[in-house]
Amino acid sequence: MKNLLIYSFFLLAYSNSFSQSILGTVNDENDNPVYYATVALYNEADSSFVKAESTDFDGKYRISGIEEGKYYLKVSMLGYQDIIQSDVHVNNTDDLNYKLTLATDAQLLSAIEIKDKLPLLEQKADKLIVNVADNVTNTSGSLLDVMKKVPGMIVVQDRLSMAGAGTPTILLNGKSTQYMDVQALLRDMPGDNIKKVEIIHQPGAEYEAAGSGPIINIILKKNSLFGTNGSVTFGVGKGEIWDYTTGLNLSHYAGRINITGGVGYSRNAWIDELSLVRRLSTIDESINGEYVQTNRDVARPHSYRGNVRVDWDATDQHRLGIEAKYYSSDNKRIANNETTVNLYDLQAQDYSLNTDNDIDRSWMYTSINPYYIFEIDTAGQKLELDLSLARFDRDGINTLTTTNDQTSLVESQRYTQPGKNDILATSIDYTKPLNDILELKTGLKYSHADLDNDLLSEYLADNRWINNTSQSNHYLFNEKIYAGYGKLTWKSGDWSGTAGLRYERSESVGTSLTIDSTQTRNISKLFPSASLSKDLGVLAATLSYSYRIDRPRYSTLNPFVYYLDPFTYEVGNPSIRPELTHSGKFTLSFEGQPFFNIEYKKSNDAIVEVTQQESNSEEAFKTDINFDDRTVWSGSLFFPLDFIPGLSGYGGVILTHTDFNSVYSDSQFERSKFNTTAFLQAEFGLPWDVKAELGGWYTSGNQEGIFRSEFLYGSSFGVSKKFLDNKAKISFGVEDFVNRFWHASVDYQQDMDIVSRWQAPVVNMRLSYKFGNQHLKTKSKNSSSASDVMRRAQGQ
Repeated sequence: MKNLLIYSFFLLAYSNSFSQSILGTVNDENDNPVYYATVALYNEADSSFVKAESTDFDGKYRISGIEEGKYYLKVSMLGYQDIIQSDVHVNNTDDLNYKLTLATDAQLLSAIEIKDKLPLLEQKADKLIVNVADNVTNTSGSLLDVMKKVPGMIVVQDRLSMAGAGTPTILLNGKSTQYMDVQALLRDMPGDNIKKVEIIHQPGAEYEAAGSGPIINIILKKNSLFGTNGSVTFGVGKGEIWDYTTGLNLSHYAGRINITGGVGYSRNAWIDELSLVRRLSTIDESINGEYVQTNRDVARPHSYRGNVRVDWDATDQHRLGIEAKYYSSDNKRIANNETTVNLYDLQAQDYSLNTDNDIDRSWMYTSINPYYIFEIDTAGQKLELDLSLARFDRDGINTLTTTNDQTSLVESQRYTQPGKNDILATSIDYTKPLNDILELKTGLKYSHADLDNDLLSEYLADNRWINNTSQSNHYLFNEKIYAGYGKLTWKSGDWSGTAGLRYERSESVGTSLTIDSTQTRNISKLFPSASLSKDLGVLAATLSYSYRIDRPRYSTLNPFVYYLDPFTYEVGNPSIRPELTHSGKFTLSFEGQPFFNIEYKKSNDAIVEVTQQESNSEEAFKTDINFDDRTVWSGSLFFPLDFIPGLSGYGGVILTHTDFNSVYSDSQFERSKFNTTAFLQAEFGLPWDVKAELGGWYTSGNQEGIFRSEFLYGSSFGVSKKFLDNKAKISFGVEDFVNRFWHASVDYQQDMDIVSRWQAPVVNMRLSYKFGNQHLKTKSKNSSSASDVMRRAQGQ
């Protein structure tokens, strides 16, 4: 036995002495390492495959254990021309070292870009994806401008609504914006860092149950390239006023570390002009006349952003990461209001008021988000831990100065409103494939929001600011939400489905320190959801259901009174109740594109915005209240434009019926209305490789609580051209070159006409340049390109 072991040892040593390694590097034409290239070894005599390896992050490769003989090497990598290194003669002496250089295959890259360009719309079983990153007319502007690319989205100033679906709930990279100033975020956050927008009409149990409309999940751009790379952008726009935006993004992916970050600055611009005509007539005729009010607010906020993300693959199973974000904006401006009072009494004197609102507002959002992912096995079993700490601070002071043309009386009011919102959220999610058919996903989540807002209201008397104790208020709000869910996903043949159940308990406390008043609200509910899908070949059908809750926003619960001019103000409603909604939807998609939908929504205690007239007063105010019942039916039809030669894109029509039924102001409010929304987005080519896009939308008007809106429409056009080996891109676009502003009326216990205007048209230009390595990184560490070569060589 001993002699056998000695003989085996010498035999092994002898055989190894007659084998050697082939090693070296693979670089591109600029001497940068090419990662993940396949280096394959073939016999020179019959071209039979021998062995293959992939290059590492430094472009290095090593093929070991090669017996004596004559071979050749073939190197291949997507986006490069294949090369062959001949005369590879292994003679059992020293290792062979070859430095290989790949040349870019420009023609292939162009073909890949055309083939792999993401469609603007992608219909999944549970969501509609809008890929806006490369949209031609998404040239510059704010997050609000990006929202205009979402099919069926109606954008009126800073308010969003989806035709047939209601007010959406906004998520940022899957994180809630519930405790932020969403209007400020939409208007001031730059839109050039957004990759895609997900529209989730029937959220599963893994999503928070918050909201009655669809979830809009805004996904920011993330590094998907290996090596060092980046991009720089500059944009400029001009409507009535100029706006600018610029940004720099840098990424480095090497080994197991992926670092990405960016900074940006924008000088956005928006105009908010609101015209009101109120006709008042009291029983005693003490107030009898027409009040014509025009508010004009022109803003050019300075906005800044910064973000950094680090991902570390500690092993093939364990990934840790941390992400930090920073957004801020400051906005100084003077808004103006002109009010003309035309009294019906011929003996009375008409008069007018002029109000300047000197506004100085700023906000800052910071967050840090560490996470951990444990891929337990290759079958899909996974554990995810996530922690998010965020703060949203805002500071504002505005001074209203009003002049009466008849009495020369000057009145001044001042509002100082600092606030800070601290949010903590943590979650754990576990995924376990039970077999080839069933998968279980379950998780727990806890969130805690602590909000502090202190309003100081003052009026000017004898050149001194005096505290208006009837309006000043220091308000605290604290909310904790505990949640747990379970979801089963199954697939058998052409059938698939989900069944989920989510439990949420919220505990909220609102405290007014000024008047020593506390309001407590605890809500515990179960929220079921389910879906059933059938693959019909080119068609796919899905039937889904969800039950959700729309908790009032903090700004709604806050009882502060905020005057816009001497006759109109906004006020919160701390007594408002959450809205509960049952929703069902049938979806039919065609080759992964949206095709046909029918949706039904039934909401109890619907949260709606209303205006109310003060009794025996010239003043009116805006607030949110509950309506007993809201029912919405909607159907939509999408169609692709690809069947037209030279065109791509989509069109669609949404038909909606909205019905309100509620007791409001001691009377029965019953209103309903049909609405038709149509939209078209077409992309086509022009000479000299110029890409063009033309879009437009129309909506026939709707019943929005007590407001009955008229038809409105908008349009967009843009062109783009790539140059400098496709690294640079210049785009020109124009928004709302044909449009109609928002018109509405109120005839329930009031007589009022409303017109909302914004700057239009707006012309934009954007220039971007990409630099560094532009090749995709691998998405899986369990399989390599070299193993693919071996499988093909072995006929697998």
